[in-house]
Amino acid sequence: VIPLIDTLHAGLTDVVADTSNHPAVRHAVQRGISALNKYYSLTDDSYIARFALLLHPTFKTDYMRHQEWPDSWIEQALSLIRQVWKADYAPRAQVPASTSTTTEPRSGGLYDFNRYRKGKRVTATSDAIDQLEAYLAQDSFHVEDPLAYWNEKRASGTSPELAQMALDYLTIPATSVDVERAFSCGRQTVSLYRHSL
Repeated sequence: VIPLIDTLHAGLTDVVADTSNHPAVRHAVQRGISALNKYYSLTDDSYIARFALLLHPTFKTDYMRHQEWPDSWIEQALSLIRQVWKADYAPRAQVPASTSTTTEPRSGGLYDFNRYRKGKRVTATSDAIDQLEAYLAQDSFHVEDPLAYWNEKRASGTSPELAQMALDYLTIPATSVDVERAFSCGRQTVSLYRHSL
């Protein structure tokens, strides 16, 4: 949503700046810019647009820096996405199902080797690289269809939790106009007296 609004704003600003356009056209476009700015300011009220920007591989924080967002805005967006990631999506540390009460013999080199292997296995899972941090650390790259990209990530098992988060946020409609239109058409199709059809 944010890149689209920025593109529209830049195009409309060019029309206003072009003195060869009729003054009435330039004035109308200026009013359009005011309306666009009103809706753009509403993106500050919700973190969803910022999350969608960060979870789109083409944009990430590079877009924010290119548009010269203040560092405090970028850090706030990153802080918010990290909070939601940790609270709702990050894989939970797996606790062993049960601990054995039997003791293994202390004599012999095999015991020490098994204990070492078990310790390494626990360390490897607890020190696993955070999917979100690894994704954010990568450079942005062009992706034509971010939903297809994240569906592929989820299906392949690479970063499935992050893929689910991205799909959850990238599939949120930017507007409810289509939904409202569908309900309005429904009222024309099904009258109050024919509701059980």
